[in-house]
Amino acid sequence: MKSFKICFIIFFITFNATIIAQSEEGDKKANLSLETQIYPRINTGVIEPNIKWRIMFSDAHVLRSNWIISYQNEKKEILETGGDGVGTVESLQQQYLITLGYEYILKKNWISPYIGFEIMAGLGKNEVYGSRTDTTNTTFISDMNYSSKIPISQFGVGAFSGFDISLVDGFYLGTELGIQYLYTKHSRGEIKIEDASSTTSPMVTTPIPENKSVKFGVSGVGVIRIGWRF
Repeated sequence: MKSFKICFIIFFITFNATIIAQSEEGDKKANLSLETQIYPRINTGVIEPNIKWRIMFSDAHVLRSNWIISYQNEKKEILETGGDGVGTVESLQQQYLITLGYEYILKKNWISPYIGFEIMAGLGKNEVYGSRTDTTNTTFISDMNYSSKIPISQFGVGAFSGFDISLVDGFYLGTELGIQYLYTKHSRGEIKIEDASSTTSPMVTTPIPENKSVKFGVSGVGVIRIGWRF
C-alpha cells in the first residue's frame, strides 16, 4: 500500500509539473499521446490490454505512465449427491498497477528507437466465497459456508528498449522488450468458516500466512503498441 501511494504521488507531481512547463512556453504545444498495448498469449488465446500515456516535452525526452486493471471472476456449482441441493464457489481476483517511466528517443524519424526505465506499484486482492460447501470446494454441505480474503501489493523496477513506426500523422505502431524486477507480497489474510449446525462455535476465523515472492526476467515479449499522438 505504501509503495503504491509513493508511486502515485510521484506521478501526480511530475505529470502536473510537465503540464505547467508546457503551458508556460506559450508558443509550443504540449505533445501528448495515448496508447493501448496488447499482449497476445499465443499458447492460451488470452489477450491483455492496458492504457499508456506519453508526454513528449521534447524530441528526445518522454515521460510515460501505464495504467493496468485486471479483473477475473469465476463461479461454479456444487451439486448434492443423491439430492437437489446446490452449493456455489465464487472466486474473485482484482489487480491495479500503475507505472511511471522515462524514455530517451535515440532518433526522431518515421522509425524512432528509444531506451528507458520505469518504476511500478500495484494493489490487488484474492477473494473466495463458498456457499453450502467446505474449503475443499468438492462436497455439498447444507449448513456450511466460508469466505477468504488475501490482500496483494507489488513494487518493481524495469529497463526497456523499443521503437515506434509512424504510419500517418498522429498514428503509430510499435513494440518493446525489457527486463523487470518485481516484488510481490501476499499479506496475511483470513478465512472465515460458518457452520450453522454448530451450537458452540458457529463461526471460526483462521489466519492465512503471509507470502512473498520475487521475479526477475524478460518483459514485453510479443507486445503490440498502437498509439495516437495529439
